[in-house]
Amino acid sequence: MTQYHEPTNDELWAQPPAAPSQPMPPVPAVLPHPQLQPTHSPYPTELAKPDRSRFALAIVSLALGIPLTAIASGTSGTFGLVLSWVGIIAVNAVYALGGRGRA
Repeated sequence: MTQYHEPTNDELWAQPPAAPSQPMPPVPAVLPHPQLQPTHSPYPTELAKPDRSRFALAIVSLALGIPLTAIASGTSGTFGLVLSWVGIIAVNAVYALGGRGRA
């Protein structure tokens, strides 16, 4: 049988404190940190979402254009057909021109 035993923590880590050869300078209470200026914003200032309202207006205009064409041409003939599409075009034009001033 062997005479081996596991060393304890005290045996492994207990060391006499080293005597300082030179006196250490006093440590200031608050260490000064250089003021770093960020080069860019950590977060984007504005999340870029695509404007889908134009696409939605185009789909709604086409979806409403089919029944409006049938109703207008059935009741008023060619004049009703032209008038209904002029109205749809006017709504889309006003929306497109009104959106130019927004950022």
